[in-house]
Amino acid sequence: MSATDQMKKILVVEDEWLIAMDIERMLEEHGFGVVGPARNVAIALELIQSNEIDAAFLDINLGAEESFPIAERLVGSGVPVTFISAHARDQIPARFSGADLLSKPVTPQHLVQQANKMLEGR
Repeated sequence: MSATDQMKKILVVEDEWLIAMDIERMLEEHGFGVVGPARNVAIALELIQSNEIDAAFLDINLGAEESFPIAERLVGSGVPVTFISAHARDQIPARFSGADLLSKPVTPQHLVQQANKMLEGR
């Protein structure tokens, strides 16, 4: 098994291209593999179907839709999810009360700390 095969894969769902590229760069610089970024629910669900996902960062608002269907699929499969949003925690439905929330703009330090937290024991 190569180092690439052992790399933990993190799904990134973000509809703003510059933010998505920034998150992807921060994660890759710290040794994580990035799946995506996906800009909407349909693309994210396709990526989940065709990739092994170890954890996910989900922007809540994706234009006219929200990322909760993605979270449902991942949480149902035992994949840890962290929401990233400029909004308050009360925007997250109670069924995702176990998911963490990072506020935008996210710093590299907080992003990497959260990625490591989600991947503990995986």
